[in-house]
Amino acid sequence: MPPFSSRVYLLRHGELIEQGVLAGQTDFLLSELGCAQLHQACNELTNIELVQSSTLKRCSEFARSFSHAQQIPLFLTDQLREFNFGDWDGCKYDDLWQQTDSPSIGDFWQSPWQVTPPHGESMRDFYQRIATWWQTLLIDIASNRTQAQLVLTHAGVIKQLLGIICQLPKESNQQNIFSIGYGKLICIDIYIDDSDKAWPRIVF
Repeated sequence: MPPFSSRVYLLRHGELIEQGVLAGQTDFLLSELGCAQLHQACNELTNIELVQSSTLKRCSEFARSFSHAQQIPLFLTDQLREFNFGDWDGCKYDDLWQQTDSPSIGDFWQSPWQVTPPHGESMRDFYQRIATWWQTLLIDIASNRTQAQLVLTHAGVIKQLLGIICQLPKESNQQNIFSIGYGKLICIDIYIDDSDKAWPRIVF
């Protein structure tokens, strides 16, 4: 097939109604400001043909309203959910830092590939979940020739995706050089060559 270019907008959800918490997969809602942040981020987007979203409400509620307003398909997937912090999920950061149990939240931040939150997701499983979604996305773009799509997800997911695109060493934790604010939009252009190989690049 002839070469083709596609655009993917990665959008982090807006501010949460709960502050100072390790949100993870706890299903917190957005604040009024958080909703406004998403509307502002998408205000000038054009030619969006598809919306993909995490199933958590802080992403999916806006995704539903946007897809309905634009009359375009919506695909909700658990693959785009945030990292599962297990017993720490939904807790306030101040409380987590005061806990003395092992492993601690500090142990995890220092060595996320070696430390798994109690009853939570391993970093290896999280990375594989995101990498699988990304590879499926590239195959779908090459097959369906989608020109532009919006992806609503979470900071942890976007950091992993940027690490994959930049070809950072998987277990180096270097993806933490990226800081993704609430309601921030990141543009990825994907060039599909005549052999259906995908060449992504981050657009600033």
